[in-house]
Amino acid sequence: MEQSKVRIGVAGVANHGRTIINAIREAGNFDLISCYDVDERAMKEVVMEFGIRAASSYQDLVMEQALEAVAIVTPNHLHADQIWDALTVRKHIFVEKPIALTLREAGEVLRLAKRKDRVVMVGHNTRRKRVFREAKKILDEGRIGMVVAVEANMSRHVGLEEGLPAWKEDPAKCRLLPMTQLGIHFVDVLYYLFSGVKKVYCVVHNAAMKNSVVDTVSAVLQTVGGIPVTLTASYVTPDVYRFCVYGTEGTLRCYSFSLELEIRHPWEVIEMDFSSEGAESYVLQMREFGDCIRTGRKPETGSREALQALSVIEAMAESATIEGAIEIKEIWSEAQ
Repeated sequence: MEQSKVRIGVAGVANHGRTIINAIREAGNFDLISCYDVDERAMKEVVMEFGIRAASSYQDLVMEQALEAVAIVTPNHLHADQIWDALTVRKHIFVEKPIALTLREAGEVLRLAKRKDRVVMVGHNTRRKRVFREAKKILDEGRIGMVVAVEANMSRHVGLEEGLPAWKEDPAKCRLLPMTQLGIHFVDVLYYLFSGVKKVYCVVHNAAMKNSVVDTVSAVLQTVGGIPVTLTASYVTPDVYRFCVYGTEGTLRCYSFSLELEIRHPWEVIEMDFSSEGAESYVLQMREFGDCIRTGRKPETGSREALQALSVIEAMAESATIEGAIEIKEIWSEAQ
């Protein structure tokens, strides 16, 4: 028997919210019935296009009895309170990364989700990109031998351009700024491809943005398996999207829509093009969210994955403050 569509509302439909709106439509297992955004123009456009209801406030949105689920695509500092309000009235939750500003906040909302028996899925879509699904196969097959190091950089030039939302350059609303907005995607990829992160050392820098804003963050991480990882995220360089894995028998270079595999013996370079992928990773995550609601299974990027990524960001922030290394286990108590 065909499953009924999940009735969903969206909070935040401008900018990236539009990506999620489109993914909900393409997923095929949702019925979008309402939305809310402080940007009235963006909200009106979505209402007219989809023929749905415009909520008068976030509270109005989540209180709608017909809704089963809410997709939260709002600034980071609003996530915890908005998740709490939606869970209180028993809505299933999709929330963009990070789940909250702190592990303490995350722990509180996830405990409520468990009590309410609701699905919580976090938008770590990057692991679903074809390049990383293929990278996982290559690594699992041992094609580059023993992994000895990882280098990753996700940066964008947004800090020197017009239009960067104020909250994205406010550390009280977005910890470690570019690392939380950009680098966290690769933190989740690390957990997907390898063992968990054990230790973090982080430095921050104001290179070019005004008002001493932290615009560049670099960290050295060590996985539980001992692999050293360097990760950089910046708001002020030309766009970079690179995740490189170095092994004893080869090198794996991952880009946004392509992959390059270099094998040492016999020497060979294999290139893979994923440019036809488009926004597929977003569609896949939203489709999975709907399926999890109907079947009761756990999402691939659920509570554990949300806490893992946030724990590394929190460890980085603490490391930068004390100018020393932080063990991940030292801060896990914040989520308890």
